Amino acid sequence: MKRKFPRWILLVVLLFAATPRLSAQQTALSPKEMQVERAKVQMAEKRYEAAIQTYQDLLKSDPKNAVFLNMIGIAYLDFGNYEQAKKYFIRAAKADNKYSSAVNNLGMVYYHQKNFRRAIREYQRAVAIDPDQAGAHANLGFAYYNSNKFPEAATEFQKAIEIDPRIFEANDRGGNTMQDRSVSNHGLFFFTMAKVYAQKRDAAHCAEYLRKSLDEGYKDVGKAATDPAFKDVIGDPAVQAVLDRIVPTEQKGAAAHQGT
Repeated sequence: MKRKFPRWILLVVLLFAATPRLSAQQTALSPKEMQVERAKVQMAEKRYEAAIQTYQDLLKSDPKNAVFLNMIGIAYLDFGNYEQAKKYFIRAAKADNKYSSAVNNLGMVYYHQKNFRRAIREYQRAVAIDPDQAGAHANLGFAYYNSNKFPEAATEFQKAIEIDPRIFEANDRGGNTMQDRSVSNHGLFFFTMAKVYAQKRDAAHCAEYLRKSLDEGYKDVGKAATDPAFKDVIGDPAVQAVLDRIVPTEQKGAAAHQGT
């Protein structure tokens, strides 16, 4: 007696038999692709000189490849050679005028050099090219912050969060778009971020940044209790728990003042 198989099994077997096999040659990477992968590994391992050489070799056959030019710029930036980094970011931006990452990274060079005015200009160019690039909005916010333009900074931070809610939680410097989160006066910065999250009604993150601000010794954290920006989260237990840490200190100060 012959065993009968369900019709669907027979169809699968026939389909598999009819599918062309890929040869090893077809699935193997091309020499150029192998070079690109080698360069990525070298960058990940922070072997910047080797990565630069690999990308330079790739440019010999593709001299206007914006991605390769940009990656060489990143290697030089991580290597601390700002002038060479600037040179390659400019070349990458000229090779592809829609490549916002190269423009953003040019702004990063000026940011590292503490030329915040020029950094702002380049970051503005980057977000004009690609308004959905969260990293560029965040970078622009940091440049504004370090220029004491706090309302502008908060606006850009809000835009960054709207595009990528986890933008300030990630700690990845890899990829084509560089980010730098170095700031002066961490206490004020954390309070600014708390206000940004408060206006988005994100009480958990608001409380987290209020705690950080308080831990940094920022003396005006208590203003959150009366600042209209915090009105939508002020009743949250986590936010109140942070503000309650301030009350005893204020009471001690008042008592000491009364006793003198």
